Amino acid sequence: MRFLPLLLVVVVGGGVQALVSGPNGDVGGIYTDHLRHLAESQALVARGSAIYRQPYVEATEGLLPCPAHAGLFPERTAPYPPLGVLLHWPLGTLERLHLLSPTLSHHLTATAWLVCGLCAIWLAWRLAGGSAAGRLGLVLLVAPLTIGVGANGFYDTAFLFAGLGALALLAANRPEWAMLALGVAAALHFRALVFAPIGLWALVESLRRGPRRALAFLVPSIVLVLSAAWAAWALVGTLDTIPADNPVHASHLGHGRAPIRFLLVAAVGVVWLVAWRARWTALTVVAAVLVAMSDRSYGFWHALPLVVPPLVVAVETGADRRAPWVAWGWSIAAVLGAFLYPFTAAWQWLADVVAGRIG
Repeated sequence: MRFLPLLLVVVVGGGVQALVSGPNGDVGGIYTDHLRHLAESQALVARGSAIYRQPYVEATEGLLPCPAHAGLFPERTAPYPPLGVLLHWPLGTLERLHLLSPTLSHHLTATAWLVCGLCAIWLAWRLAGGSAAGRLGLVLLVAPLTIGVGANGFYDTAFLFAGLGALALLAANRPEWAMLALGVAAALHFRALVFAPIGLWALVESLRRGPRRALAFLVPSIVLVLSAAWAAWALVGTLDTIPADNPVHASHLGHGRAPIRFLLVAAVGVVWLVAWRARWTALTVVAAVLVAMSDRSYGFWHALPLVVPPLVVAVETGADRRAPWVAWGWSIAAVLGAFLYPFTAAWQWLADVVAGRIG
C-alpha cells in the first residue's frame, strides 16, 4: 500500500504529459535532446564510438528513426555515456522499424523521463522524513525542477533516480548495493559525478562490513564507471562545438564575476557544513561545483546536480540539526547564481510555458 500514492502520481503525471505535450513529446514544444538520443542510440549499436568522434549528422547517417531527428545540432558529438544513450534504443528501434509511429515514440520517451523524475521526487520525499527544511526545499526547488526536466524529455532524471536510490540504500544500511546503484548513475550521465562522494561513503561503509563482500560489489561498479570513462576518453577534442554559454564555466574565470561569486558561496557553504558535522554533504557541494563549472551548456535542466547536496544531508547521521538549512540555502543561492533566469531555474520552464513564449 505504501507504493499506491506513487502509482497514482505516476499515472496522473503520465496522463497530463500526454495531454499537454507538444509535437516532439516535450511540454515546451521546442526541446529535442530526446530526439537526438533516439537516433544516437541507433548509431551507437550500429557504429560504436562513432557518436563520440563524429558529428551527429555523420554518425547517424542512414539510421534516423524518422525525418524529425535530422538537423539537431548536427555539428556536435554525443557527450553522454553509453548506458544513457542505450536507454533510448528500444523506442528508437521500434520507431525506425515502423512498429511505433514517430509521434507515439517521441511522446513515450518524454513521458518515461517524467515518470522517472516523479519516482526520484518520491524517493527524495521519503529521504527527507519529517524535516521542515527538506520538505520545503522539495516543494520549492527539487520537485518543480525535476518535473520540468523529465516533462521536457531530458533523461537526467534517470541519473538522479539512481543516485537517490543509492542514498536510500545507504540509509537502509545496504552500502554495497548503494555502490552498485552509483555505478549505474555514473554509467548513465556525466553529471552523476555529483554523487562521487556518496560512492566513497558507500565504499567506506562496505569495507567496514567486510572487504570480500565489498569487493564483490565494487568490481561491477567500477566496470560501470569505466564505461563512462571510455566515452569521456572518446570525446576528447570534440567538445569545442558546444559554446561555453554557462556563466560559471571555468573558462569565464577572470572574465566575469559570476564564477567568483559561485565559488565564494560554495566556500561559505562548505565551511558551515563541515563545522556542523555534515562532511559528506560538504564534499557533495564540492562535487556539484565541479560539475557546474565544467558544464559548457546552459539550460535549466543542468541545475539538477546543485539540488543534490541537501538531499545528502537528510541521510547523514550525526549532522547538526541546522545543517539542512545551510545545505538548502546553499542550493538555492547556487541555482540562482549559476542560472540567470528571471525566475529560478526550477520554475522558469513553467513560467515560459504559461506565458506562451515556447511551444
